[in-house]
Amino acid sequence: MSHRIAQVEATLKKAIAEVIQRDLADPRVDAFISITRVKISPDMRDATIFVSIMPEEKESKNFHGLRHATGHIRSLVLKKMATRTVPRFRFSLDETLKKQAAVMEAIGRGIEKTPPQQPDPNDPADSDTPGSDAGEPTETDTQTPGQAAAEDGPK
Repeated sequence: MSHRIAQVEATLKKAIAEVIQRDLADPRVDAFISITRVKISPDMRDATIFVSIMPEEKESKNFHGLRHATGHIRSLVLKKMATRTVPRFRFSLDETLKKQAAVMEAIGRGIEKTPPQQPDPNDPADSDTPGSDAGEPTETDTQTPGQAAAEDGPK
């Protein structure tokens, strides 16, 4: 991908998010809409805008409202950007955030179900137990090499 296309994708992503948040007055668009990524064709005529809509109950209504307002959103973005043209928009639902949330929820449930492990008193790696002085510096650890040699005396 060229540097120019990457630059336009980042600028479009920011401008579209701003327009949806601040300038779009469609009553069907009333959920939290996140622009997850923008993919522009190599000829820069078409752009696919991937969106995630939360909560899931409002997804259908909000996505329909976004698709219906595509032309209006594009014209508002054109006014915000310093380019002569803006690619045609095509909105697409991005399921990755929902999948990530489901995985994180499953991990959380797994952590809740797993009982905490008791430290093994015979394992030196579990030396964090109360009353253990492992890890605290000893007298020889705090001495400099010169001090240790002076205490040993002449040889």
